[in-house]
Order: sequence, then structure tokens, then C-alpha cells
Amino acid sequence: MNDPIKPLYTGDCPSVSGRSTLTYIVGKHETENTLHLRIAENSGKGMWCNEWASAQAIEAIVSKEPKLKARSFCALHPGKSINTGGFVLAALRDLGLIRSSEANTRIHEHVPKATLENVVMAKTRRKKPKETI
Repeated sequence: MNDPIKPLYTGDCPSVSGRSTLTYIVGKHETENTLHLRIAENSGKGMWCNEWASAQAIEAIVSKEPKLKARSFCALHPGKSINTGGFVLAALRDLGLIRSSEANTRIHEHVPKATLENVVMAKTRRKKPKETI
């Protein structure tokens, strides 16, 4: 079965703990024209859920909760590895959708007016294509 979600942007970022490097992918559903995020790789030993999470579900969490923590994103993949919430938080921070709170770096907040779509589009404009030999 072919995945209807095609990659738009692939990024690498440190995990929240800084002990591993994560690779995440933002993709677009071919027929629904919606954005999705998934954690594709982890350089550490921790398990995680590599299923897609919709931008709609992510933005619902980000806009609803003023104090975001790793646990906030566990609702995206209920019953899956608890690490996934922290990995998603790290990816969203790397993309620029959320940022660390000045008062407490363990708490994150939504960057005003940021959407997953506009932060991904900004990243794709900045990222240089890989050279081919």
C-alpha cells in the first residue's frame, strides 16, 4: 500500500533532553491536501511512534494549551510510546511553531500567528537542496 502522504520537508533536531538527534518529516496528503508530521528517526535507543499526526490535531493542542510540555503531545498517538510526545515537541520547536518559555525552559508556548504550514514553508525556502554528483 502506498503512503498517501508525500514528504515536503525533512529536518533534524536535538531531542528535548539533548541526548539524541531526531529526524522528522512534514508531509502533505495527496488527496486531502493536509499537512502531517512524523518522527522518522532517533539516534538514541528510545522507542517512539512513527505514525503521521495531522497538522489540524497538532495546532488544536498548540492553540488550546498555554503551557505546552512533552506530555501535551501524547494525545496525538494515544497508547503509543510516551517518548513520542517529547520528540514531537522537539520537532515543533525546531520548526518554530513553539518556543521555550522565558520563565521556565521546560514549558513551551505557541509562537504567535505561527501555523505549521507557514513555518514549514519558511524552512523549505531556506533549506538548500542537496548537491548531486
